[in-house]
Amino acid sequence: MVCSTAKILLIGRLIVATGEHVEEVCTLDAGLTASNLLVIVVTIVGIGLTAIGLPGNWLIFFTAMGYGYLENFSHISSTVLLMLFGALLSGELAEFVAGSLGATKENASRTAILAAFIGGIAGGIIGTGFMPGLGSIAGALGGSFAAGYVAEYVATGNREKATRVAKSIVIGQALGLIFKLAIAIGMVAFIISQLTWSG
Repeated sequence: MVCSTAKILLIGRLIVATGEHVEEVCTLDAGLTASNLLVIVVTIVGIGLTAIGLPGNWLIFFTAMGYGYLENFSHISSTVLLMLFGALLSGELAEFVAGSLGATKENASRTAILAAFIGGIAGGIIGTGFMPGLGSIAGALGGSFAAGYVAEYVATGNREKATRVAKSIVIGQALGLIFKLAIAIGMVAFIISQLTWSG
């Protein structure tokens, strides 16, 4: 295991007094680094899940909570978790309000709203398979539009209304998704800034 020169010199001075071995300290630091990298990977996955309409922000929050628990909440403290939870709730609220406004604007049927929600998730998953990121977002919005249009047309038989309803739902969902994605990215950046890289 390789440590930095400065750290080796510092540990060398402490060996006589503490009896600790350099290898043990290096192993601890390696474990901490691995834990931090795992947190980063999982929270980035959370951003991707949010992009396709799945509860990625919740995954980000619970990852931070788990990390805080393992390190006795010394860096990811209760205050940090409360801030993250507040951001999480604001994202969920924004998505709900934006989606509701888009649906009620054109008096969309409940079937169309539900279909658009399911279609958005399915489209996001398919889009991710082609191009993670942009493909996820495009797939989610495209799937939402198609499913909302079909459901509203089946319910009313009116193509013009079905088009308006689908557009309104997608616009509302897009606005909510953009805000929620911004929240997710902010949460991840904040979590990373709180990680400690040395024991």
